[in-house]
Order: sequence, then C-alpha cells, then structure tokens
Amino acid sequence: MLLALLAGTLLAVFINTPSWHAGWALKAVKTVGTIPSPWPQPSWPLADWSRLADLLGLAFALTIVALGQSVSMAKAVAQHSGQRIDINREFSGQGLSNIVGSFFSCYVSCGSVNRSMPNLQAGARTPLAAVFSSLLLLALVALLAPQLARIPMAGVAGLLLLVAWNLIEGRRWRWLWAQDRREFVIAAVTLAATLTLRLEIAILLGTMLSLVVYLYRTSHPMMRTMGFDRMGLDRRFEVLDGHAGGLPECPQLKLLRMEGEVFFGATQYVSDRLHDLRGQPAPQKHLLVMAKSMNFIDLAGNDLWESELKARRALGGDLYFHRPRPQVVQMWTRSGFLTRLGADHLYPDKRTAIGDIYRKLDCEICRTCQARVFMECRAEWGPPARWK
Repeated sequence: MLLALLAGTLLAVFINTPSWHAGWALKAVKTVGTIPSPWPQPSWPLADWSRLADLLGLAFALTIVALGQSVSMAKAVAQHSGQRIDINREFSGQGLSNIVGSFFSCYVSCGSVNRSMPNLQAGARTPLAAVFSSLLLLALVALLAPQLARIPMAGVAGLLLLVAWNLIEGRRWRWLWAQDRREFVIAAVTLAATLTLRLEIAILLGTMLSLVVYLYRTSHPMMRTMGFDRMGLDRRFEVLDGHAGGLPECPQLKLLRMEGEVFFGATQYVSDRLHDLRGQPAPQKHLLVMAKSMNFIDLAGNDLWESELKARRALGGDLYFHRPRPQVVQMWTRSGFLTRLGADHLYPDKRTAIGDIYRKLDCEICRTCQARVFMECRAEWGPPARWK
C-alpha cells in the first residue's frame, strides 16, 4: 500500500507541474496540503459552561456513532485475525482517549477502517502496532511535513476503497439472507445509507433499526405448547405447535414453555396469548409453565402472572411453574405473589409436577379421556381403547 501511495504521489507531483497540466488544460490534483503543527496545544475543553446544555445532544450522538464504529471495526478485525475482543475494554480505552484529547482540542477518536485494516494487512498482530504507527506518524509530520503535503487525496481515497473492498464478503451476505431476513434488511439499509448519507447518520439509522428489531423480538417471547409422544412411555417432551403428527394434549392440563423475558414491553403479547388459551370452547383449566427459559420479569410481568393466577382459579383450575429462575422467584417473593401462589406450586422436575397436578384433575373427565398422555393416566385408567 505504501508503494502504491508513493507511486500516486509521484504521479500527482508530475501532473501538478505547471508546464505539464497547463499544456493539457487539466486541473491540478488536489493534495493533502499544509499540515498543521504536530505538537498539540493544551486548551480547556469547555470555556463557556453555559453551552453545556446545547452540547449534550451532540455529544450523545457522537458517542453513539463513535462507539458503533469502534465495535464494528473491532469485530471486522477480529474476524480476520482470530482475536477475541473485549467490548468493555474497547469502550473504556476510547473514553479515556477522548477525555485526554479534549484537553488538546482533538477530534473525537474511535476505531477506524483506514488505520486498523491497513495495519492488519501489513502484518500487525498486537495493539502495539497502533502505538508504533502513531509515533511514526508524529515523527513524519514533524520532519517531513512539506513532503507529506504533496500526497494526493485521490491516492488516499483509492487506498480506502481498496481496504473497504477487502472487508466485503459476498458469502456472508448470502449466509445472512438465508439465516435471518430481518438482519439482512438492517445490513442492506445501513449499507445504502452509508453510500448516500453522512456516515454518522447511517450508523445512527442502523443502530435504531437494530434496536427496533430487538425490541420487537423481546416483546414477542416464544410460547410453545408442549406434550408427549402418545406411544412413548419415557414421556419425552415434544413441541406440539405445528407438529405434523397431531400429538394429543391432556384436556385438563396445559403444558406451556416460556422462552424469553416477561417485561412491560412483552406483557401485552403474553397476556393476549394466555387469554386466547382460556377463551377456547373447552379450555384447559390447569396451566403448567415451563419457566426455565423465562430469564427475567419486572413489576409488569409480575402483575401479569397475578392476573393469570386469578383467572385460572376462577375457572376452577390453578397455575404452576416448573424450574423458575432464582431471580424470578426473588421477584415473586418480594411482591408477595409466591405467597398467594403457594411455594408448593413450584416444581423442580416435570415428573414430580405432573404427578402432583394429576391428583387435582377431574376424575370423571379422565375416565372418558381418549388422550391419556401421562403415565399416571395409563396406570389408573389404562390406555385408550384404540391403543389396545
């Protein structure tokens, strides 16, 4: 790359000679131009504190852009080098550098494709490469400023285009399209915005799109209806939703697996799903929630389970939980929900849960039931007639 830039500089010097470009009626090639003093001048970052409120919004936007650019650059470098990145350390280092730089009237500092990738492609393997390149740049600006001023901007742009081209991986785009169309749309919109809008606006747009998709996903946690293979006496769990075989369910006990957080943004969706289950023509009055993957609930989520408990008991059934997370149980304990639910409604394993809940089911319904998916059903009533 240095040889290419040197060749471009020599060509620009040749083209910019008055006798040459005047004879061909060409404009001179734009160069870097005069380089300011390499030695930073100390200055107080905010001389007028009355402008602090005006600068907060701009500072927040620049922070989001700088952090986003640094993370994306760090991940791109890590994919090529195989290194493991520590996001917290990246952010801490970037924050410290900007704090120090603010006392010398520096620009906002962040990870950059035009420095990190050429370093990597030149053989850099450790962060010390950036330190040495910075020291070398300082020495070059101090000693060779007139020569560096002749570097053509077109040559610098060509190097940046080459670096950017090396970052594009067509197979990753095809993989993204096949795996998740929403992520592909985010990437495509961000790319289009980068080419048509200012860089900071493109990064903010991509960040906002990612946030919207994330909030949509977390506000729609997976709620899977679970059941057993009718012929499997080992009672292996099967997901019944969309099952081609049409596996039967117990008409009195609903087995539901929660996957995700139940917070204020998800309560409406979860509440609607639970209401639909209770609103069926012959609803299952008892509900056993597989809560191992319900990682978090807030006060709104706690109120949702309070309402579900009342609704289930109003139907003549009850509500039970299998292996809830410790942090979820702590929330229920602090709010008093666990007292109203009953600690005996929390089960450590499915066998114990189903065996205990089975004794609370309506025997008359069990007598005529044609599902009998639990071993307790078969032990007491035998298999359905069509299985004999």
